[in-house]
Parts: sequence; structure tokens; C-alpha cells
Amino acid sequence: MKRSVVFFGLVLGAVAGLAAQSVSLTNTFGGNSDNVGTSDFLKFANDGTKVTAIVGDRVQLDFASEHIDSRVRLNVSGDAGYIPSVQGYVNFRPFDWLNVIGGNKFFWKWTTSGAYLGAIDDYLVHGKLADDNGAGVVLNFTSKEKDFGVTVAGAFGSISRLDLNFGAQFFLKDAFVVGVTAQDVTEKSFSLGGYFGLNLVKNLLFNVGYTYNNVDATYIQATQNLIQASTGYKFEDIGLELYGDLLIGLNNRSSYNAATDAYDELAQGIPVYSKVRAHYVLNDYFDLNGAFTVNHSLTADSSLTSFTVYPYFDYKTKKAGTFRAGVRVFFDDATGYKGLNIPFSWQYKIAATF
Repeated sequence: MKRSVVFFGLVLGAVAGLAAQSVSLTNTFGGNSDNVGTSDFLKFANDGTKVTAIVGDRVQLDFASEHIDSRVRLNVSGDAGYIPSVQGYVNFRPFDWLNVIGGNKFFWKWTTSGAYLGAIDDYLVHGKLADDNGAGVVLNFTSKEKDFGVTVAGAFGSISRLDLNFGAQFFLKDAFVVGVTAQDVTEKSFSLGGYFGLNLVKNLLFNVGYTYNNVDATYIQATQNLIQASTGYKFEDIGLELYGDLLIGLNNRSSYNAATDAYDELAQGIPVYSKVRAHYVLNDYFDLNGAFTVNHSLTADSSLTSFTVYPYFDYKTKKAGTFRAGVRVFFDDATGYKGLNIPFSWQYKIAATF
């Protein structure tokens, strides 16, 4: 099933390219866990010993036309032995309100905006209306003035058995957005999500959400009940953006474990993840950034609190793309300084409109 969905997506992606009104090719090279699809370029232990050096490459092709939009991404990662992997989707839109989507990775296509996490700059998979892969139908109704809109999605995942996913969102311009998702509803491991975003103030981000049976362990440990909150503000006049996220479990239980047919107890206690991020546009060439992350567990005496400090900059050239570099420093409350990584990436984009 997975192979057929991928093939379907790639074939339609090629068709999209033939009829594309716009096309872009983005290449990102280096070692950066944020934007290359591989771990950080250099890693050093707390005694200064170099642990590893690694690079990867990500090539992304995007098409957009009146009836089709598509993305195909090729990842070559040192973490995976430099074996190429392909991700992509195609979204076919015969009418303005009807979308048929298929692929093995939907990225940010068809998400509920109330689930967006500003400091992380990402969504958990439960904030995606059609889940993250497979095939499905998305109905998107928006008023001509774009003052309000309703999106309803139904899809099945790219696994060997029937795996149904549903999602819906309603937004009212300059007021609020509310979204709900139901994923893997035909399995005991089903997940439910509800998300709300406030859009009353320009440049203000305020999102909250709840997920039952969170299986996405990208940032916080998979947990039975998850609360998430994100806030931020963009100061346009001075080029500064500030964001803060909080993810916290409501108990010390993991997500559903099919092997035990239960929600196992977490020895580490109740998981907590928080992150703050600042972005400042210094001039036409330099952006300065800083992020601070905390991983913690409540009610567990033996658990550790870990901290990550990550200052970095983007250097934007006129012709050679954007270079990003920084230092990611790690601490915990038991040993103090644990080591550091040096992420590095070079991103170059070519775009054309037909």
C-alpha cells in the first residue's frame, strides 16, 4: 500500500510539473536537525572530544497550477547511511472546493492553524486534518471575501489495513479558528485532537490544544493526554519576533501500547516540554536567532531536567542562497554541561513562473 501511494503521488507530481504555473527547486545541504533532515554537522562531548561529523542533503521540488499542487522531497542523510528516501504528495483540485490528496508525506498541507507551535515552528501530526500520509478527500469552502471558511477532510493512511482519519476546521477572519482531528479511528490506538486559535490582534499568535493518545514523540514523549499552548508576537517596526511553547502531559501514562493493550506507566513521570524562540532581522543580509528548550518530568524523583541553548544566525546572500550556522549547547541538572553541536546548512532556491 505504501509503495502504491508513493508511486501514485510521484506520477501525478510529474503531471503537475507539465501543467505547472509555478515551480521551485530548493536544495539544503549540511548538517542541521532543523532543516536538512540529518543531525547536526559537528558534535562534541563535554570534554571537548569530537563525537561525530555528519552531513546530508535535501532536494525539494514544488509545483503549483490551477488544479494541481505537488511536492516531492529527496533526503540523503548521513544518519541513514546516505541511502536516499523520497517523500511527497499531490493535491488534485478539480473544483475550488474539492481536493483529492495522496502521498507518503503531506508536510504542512491541510493543517488546522490552531495547532501551530510558534517557537518550534512546526505542527505535531495530530494537527493535520488528513493525518500525515495516505490518500483522501478534502472539502474546502471559503467565502468570496475570505471572511470565514470550513474545511472537512476524510482520508485513509498508507498502511496495509484500513486506517481511517478525519478532520475539520472552521475559521472566522480576525476572530478565531477551531479545529478537530480523529486519527486511526479504526484502531485501538486512535487519537483525538481539538485546537483553538485566537486571531483578534494582528501579529499576535495564541493557540491552545488537547490531544488524546498523542503518538508524536518528535518533541515530547508520546503520552495519553497532551495539552499544548503557543503564543508569540511580531514587532513589525523593529523586525523582532518572540514565541513561546508549552507541551505537557496530564498524567504519567504513555500513548497506547499495542503489545500490552494498555497505556503503560512512564517511569520518568509526567512529561513537560517548553521552548522559547526569538528572531531578529538585523539588516538585509543577517537574521539573528536564539532558542532555549527545556525537557522535564513531573512527579519523578529520579528524572532529569535537560536544557538546550541555541544561538544561530542566517546570512542571506543575493545570489548564493542562505547560510545558517550556530552552536547548540546541552545541559542537565545532574552533570551540568553535557556537550555541544555545531549545526550548519546552506540553502539555495530557484523559482520560475510560467
